Amino acid sequence: MIEVRNLVKFYQSEPVLRDLSFSVAPGEIFGVVGQSGAGKSTLLRCFNGLEPYQSGSVQVMGREVARLRDKELKELRRDMGMIFQNFCLMNRKNVFENVAFPLRVWESHPALPKRVRRFLGIGETADARTRARVMELLELVGLADKRFERVQNLSGGQKQRVGIARALALNPKILLCDEATSALDPGTTLDILQLLQDINAHFRLTLVVVTHQMEVVKRICHRLLLLDKGAGLRLGRTEDLFLSPGGMGRFADEEYARLPSGVNIRLLFPREIARQAVIAAMARDLGLSFPIVGGKLEHYIDDVLGFLIINVPEENLDTVYGYLREKNLRWEALDDA
Repeated sequence: MIEVRNLVKFYQSEPVLRDLSFSVAPGEIFGVVGQSGAGKSTLLRCFNGLEPYQSGSVQVMGREVARLRDKELKELRRDMGMIFQNFCLMNRKNVFENVAFPLRVWESHPALPKRVRRFLGIGETADARTRARVMELLELVGLADKRFERVQNLSGGQKQRVGIARALALNPKILLCDEATSALDPGTTLDILQLLQDINAHFRLTLVVVTHQMEVVKRICHRLLLLDKGAGLRLGRTEDLFLSPGGMGRFADEEYARLPSGVNIRLLFPREIARQAVIAAMARDLGLSFPIVGGKLEHYIDDVLGFLIINVPEENLDTVYGYLREKNLRWEALDDA
């Protein structure tokens, strides 16, 4: 669906994207995560041709973005819906009019492709088809009863739902989400992420989710790319990167008790052992006890995964290491406590 090869982007003489290579598969939820200034939004804008790039290749649905002419770029953008951090809605219009806006624009477009004209019913009952499409989308995002409400009167979560409905109006194949939950509270964020998952499952849309929030990529992304100052530091399955020794877990905020002696060991809990009593079994089998000094169990897409950190006295380290290796458990020794 999206193929990026050796992508390089400069602002004047300053490198913003540095030799990036990755792909996004059809129907995938792909995350791009990094701190502010990492180049996330710039990368997203290279996908839809809003940002030029100096070298490398960006192919979207088989088309090299840098080679597209204006008309071809418009057609590409029609197939790529976009959701923004600040919603980008028309405050003086109501919910229905905001969602209908892309449809109205394309209805009057003189070079509208035949398949889109058929989809919109242009030349037949365009108004009726537009109304039906808008109401279908408002039902999808749970705002059918708000269709006549001015968007300035809506909550942040409701505004983002309007933005999602509008992004879906032209039946796109790819949905680009640029910090779509950054302005929302935690509870509303979870609701929006669930909606995005439902849309991915229902329409088989490809989603590219740009965010600085680790919780977002852990909750919905199948794979992710970690950007730092324009360079790709990590790329792979979300679960593998967060739960593998030396992986993304070290980039996530975590605090644990600093005991005066012993070594802290992080035991990783992928889906195959997440519901097993690993530490209790190890303590029983070895006849030892271990203080649990930290950890986190949380949702990763459709399961509960995570890690626990135990403190092991130095005289028991060889015994514990041998047990962990024998049981093929995933773990890593942290800095001495």
